[in-house]
Amino acid sequence: MERDQIVMGKRNNAREEVVVNLANGLHLVPCSKIAELARRYDCEIRIQRDELTVDAKALFDLMTLRAEQGTRLFLEAEGQQAEEAIEKLVELFDNDFFVDRSH
Repeated sequence: MERDQIVMGKRNNAREEVVVNLANGLHLVPCSKIAELARRYDCEIRIQRDELTVDAKALFDLMTLRAEQGTRLFLEAEGQQAEEAIEKLVELFDNDFFVDRSH
């Protein structure tokens, strides 16, 4: 599938910067929310902190970011749903990881 996208020239890319606002940083609960959300999208999603880049769908990789409050991260996605995935991840950070499940 990925090869077809490249051949057809339909690769979508998205990149956004976010700041960790949580007092305790990205601990287990917010990292699990990131991974859970990222797995819903048909694209590769990475999060970068300084020189370290991890797979946003892998909980333990996310934990290695050691992102404390105030840390700047770059969210990157590549694939069919890249733009939507990054948009939803930015919302997650903007809402301090509160997920409204009433909708």
